Amino acid sequence: MQSSVEETTQASWHSSSVEDAFEGLASSASGLSSAEAATRLATYGPNQLIGAPPVSALKLLLDEFRSPLVLVLIGAAAVLAGVEFVAEESGHLIDAGLIALIVVLNACLGFSQNYRASRGIEALNRLAAPSATVLRDGVAEQVDAKVLVPGDVVLLEEGSRIPADGRVISSIDLSVDEAALTGESLPVRKNTQPVSADAALAERFCMAYSGTVVMRGRGRMLIARTGMQTEVGGIAAEVQTTESEPTVFQREISRLAARIGWAVAVLIGIVAVLQLVTGDLSLLETFITAVALAVAAVPEGLPVVLTLALAFGTRRMLDRKALVRSLPVVEIVGAAEVICTDKTGTVTEGRMTMRRVATLTEELDAHDITLGAHEEPIGISLLVAGLCNNAHRHPEHGYVGDPTETALLEFAVHAGAPLDEYERKGEVPFTSERRMMSVAVQHPVAADGLLLTKGALEAVLPLCTSFRTPDGVSPLSDEERNALLEQNVGLAGQALRVLAFAYKEQPADAPMAEAGLTFAALGAMSDPPRPEATHAIEAAHRAGIRVVMITGDNSLTAAAIGKEVGLDGEAIEAKELDGLDETELKRVINETSIFARAEPRHKVLILRTLKEDHDVVLMTGDGVNDAPALHNADVGVAMGIKGTDVARDTSDMVLLDDNLATIVAAVEEGRRIFRNIKKFVNYMLTGNLAEVLVILVATVFGYLPVTAVQILWINLVTDSGPAVALASDPAPQGAMREPPRHGAVLGRSMAALVGSVGVVITIILIATFFVGLRLWDLDTARTMTFTGFVVQEYLRLLVIRIQEGMPICTNRWLWASVSVSLLMQAVILYTPIGSAAFGTVPLGLEQWGILLAGLLVGFAATTVTGKLVVRRFGPL
Repeated sequence: MQSSVEETTQASWHSSSVEDAFEGLASSASGLSSAEAATRLATYGPNQLIGAPPVSALKLLLDEFRSPLVLVLIGAAAVLAGVEFVAEESGHLIDAGLIALIVVLNACLGFSQNYRASRGIEALNRLAAPSATVLRDGVAEQVDAKVLVPGDVVLLEEGSRIPADGRVISSIDLSVDEAALTGESLPVRKNTQPVSADAALAERFCMAYSGTVVMRGRGRMLIARTGMQTEVGGIAAEVQTTESEPTVFQREISRLAARIGWAVAVLIGIVAVLQLVTGDLSLLETFITAVALAVAAVPEGLPVVLTLALAFGTRRMLDRKALVRSLPVVEIVGAAEVICTDKTGTVTEGRMTMRRVATLTEELDAHDITLGAHEEPIGISLLVAGLCNNAHRHPEHGYVGDPTETALLEFAVHAGAPLDEYERKGEVPFTSERRMMSVAVQHPVAADGLLLTKGALEAVLPLCTSFRTPDGVSPLSDEERNALLEQNVGLAGQALRVLAFAYKEQPADAPMAEAGLTFAALGAMSDPPRPEATHAIEAAHRAGIRVVMITGDNSLTAAAIGKEVGLDGEAIEAKELDGLDETELKRVINETSIFARAEPRHKVLILRTLKEDHDVVLMTGDGVNDAPALHNADVGVAMGIKGTDVARDTSDMVLLDDNLATIVAAVEEGRRIFRNIKKFVNYMLTGNLAEVLVILVATVFGYLPVTAVQILWINLVTDSGPAVALASDPAPQGAMREPPRHGAVLGRSMAALVGSVGVVITIILIATFFVGLRLWDLDTARTMTFTGFVVQEYLRLLVIRIQEGMPICTNRWLWASVSVSLLMQAVILYTPIGSAAFGTVPLGLEQWGILLAGLLVGFAATTVTGKLVVRRFGPL
C-alpha cells in the first residue's frame, strides 16, 4: 500500500534495504504506472520549492522613515511649515523644505543600498534539475522534474543533476559531488548497502540528494522525498522562517535617536515654561524659539552622514575583495568576536594537490620533484600519475576531471613528465570494488609497452612481487611490505589521501594482467591550506577574535588542517553535540575550535550557542548546507568564486576571492568605520548641544542668539561635508591589536565628553553674543555668534584629530570641505543676497578680533577638557 505523506517524510530510508524501500514506497524496479504517478502528484504536490512572498519595495522604502531621528526631523519640518502660515516673517517654509530634502535623501540612499530582491528561494530552485529520466510503465522517458513523485525510479548518468532525494537501488561506479550540500570536498561513491539510522548526511552512501551532481558512473535511485520535503527544501523552509534581527549598531543608533527625540521634547517644554513665566516674548515668538531649539537639538545631517559613511565603507571593502550587501554590515563586521569558517576553499585552496611522494628509501616533497633531478623510482612514478589517469588539461579551464586525478596530472606535468610521448592502448577502469585502475601504454621508440597501475595500497600491494630502487628492481620481502603498510598509515594519519603506484613492462598487445607488478612509490595528496590562512588566523587572534572551523569533512582531515593553520585542540564530530544538556553544550562549543562532519542543523546549533555569549558572530559558507547558518549569523559571509547562488543570496557579505584573509581585512575596515563614526558623532553632538545651551541660556534673558535658518545653515555646512570627510580617515595604528569593541557609540566616556565640551563652547559663545550685544547691536551679536558656531566646529575637528593621535593635515577631503564651507560663510557675511537671506551683517576687524580670541580660548579649553574626561572615564 502507498505510504502516507507523513510516513514518507519521516522514514529513515538510508537505513532500509532496497527491498524494504520498494515496499515502503509501494513501488518496484520497473517504477510506477502513469496513473499511479498522477495520483501521487495530486497527493504530494509538485517537486519544487515554495518561497515566502517577497517584501515589497514600498514596504522597504517606508521602513526608511521609521527611525525615531527621522520622525523628529519630519516633525520639525511640519512645525516650520506651519509657522510660515501663522507668522508674519517668512523663510520658515524654506527651512522646512531643506529638512524634508535631507530626510528624503537619506531614505533614498538607505533604500538603494539595502534593497535586494528575495532571490534565495529562486537560487535554491536553480539547483533543481529541469528534467529527469524516469521509468513509467516500465519504460524510460524524459519528464519535467516537477512531476516526479515518491516511488518513481530515476536513471542517473554522469553529469546529471539529481532531481529529488532518494534511495540508490543500483550503482556502477557511481560518484556524486555533494560538496554544496554536505561540505565534503571529494565526490562520494554511492552503493546500495544500508547504513546506520544515525549516520551523518555525508555518510549516507546509499542516498542521493536533490541538487547534487553525478560526477562519474551511472545508477538508479528510488525517489523518497520531493519538493519541500527534501534536504534542500528543509534549508529553504528554515531560511524563510528565520527573522532578521537588527544589528547591535542599528539598535545603538535607534536608542541615540530616541534619546535625542525625548531631549527635544523636554527642552521645548522648558523654553515654553520659561517664556510663559517671564513673559519676555509673545506666544508666537515663544513658539518660534521652541522650533529654533528643536532644529538646533536635532543633528539633521546625522542620518545622511551615517548612510554615506557606511556607503563609502562598502566601496573600500569592495576594493579589498569584500562585497557588502547591506549598509549596517560595514560597521558590524568590525565588532566581530567569533569567525566561524568552513574549511574547503576558505581555509584550504579547495582543490586536491600532491603533497608527498614516498618510496621505501626516502620521502620527498612533491613540489620539489622534477624529472631528471631525482633517481628512480621517481621517473616511473610520474608516468603512473600522469598516464594512469582520465583527467585532461583544457586550454581555457585548466585541469578538468576527478579532483584526485587532476591533482595527479598537474603533479606529473609540473615535474616535466613526457606524457605526450606515450599512447594509451587499453584500460582496466577503477571501480569501488577493485579500488584501483590500470592502463597499457606504448612509447613509439620502445619495443615493449608498460602496464601502469594506481590505487589503494591494500589493493595494489598484493599484486606486487618486486619494488623499484635507484639500482634496479629487487624482490619485495614481507619486511618491506610491512614497511610500506606502516608508511601508508603514517601518511593517512596526516589527513593525506594515499595512492600506490606500480607498473610492469610487457608487450603493448599483451593481455592486461594485473599481477607480477613492480611497486614504485606512494603518492599522498590533500586539499592544502591557503598560504595566507595561517597569517589571517594569527591576525584574528591578535585582534581578540576567536576562529572556529566547521566542516563536513572527517575529523582526521579537519584536525590536520586545523593544526597547520594554527587552530588549537582536537576536532570533534558535530554529532557528539546531540543530546548534550544546555550547560554541557555551551562548555563544549566554547572550548572547541574544530567541528567535523557538521550538518546544517549543527552549524545553526553552534552559531546560536556562540551568540548567547558573544555580540557579533560571523559565519562563512559556500554551499547550500550553509544557507540557514548564514541567515542566522550576525554577518553571513559567502564565497564569491566557489559559492553557490543560494549561499551568496542568503549572505550579508561575499568574498570575491574566497579568502579567509579578506574577512580579517574587512574586520579592520569595519573597525576603521566605527572609529570614524564615533568621531563624527562626537563632532556633531558637541556642536548641537552647544547650540541648544546657547539658545536656552540666551532665551532666559529674552534673546534669540541665532535664528532657525542660521541654525539650519550651521548644521548643514558643518555636519555634511566635513563630517562625511571624516569617514575617509585611515584606521589608527594598532586597531587590529585591540579586543573587539563592546561599548556603545555614545557610551559613558563619550557622553561625558560631549556634555563637558558642549558646556565649554556654550560659555565662549554666550560671552561672544553678549559682548557683541553690549558693544554693537543684536544683528551684529547674532552674526558673531552665528559665525562663531561655524568656525568653532572646524576648530573642534582639530581637537578631535589631536585626541585620536592622527596627523592633522593628512585628510585632504576634510580640509577641502572645510575650506569650501568657510568660503560659503564669507559669501553669506559679505554679499547683499547672503546677508538678506540669513539676517547677517558684515563683520569688521574689531568684531573678528574678539570672536577669534574667544574661539582660541575655547580651542585650548576643549583640548584640556578632552584629556581630563579620558583620564577620568576611560577611552572613548
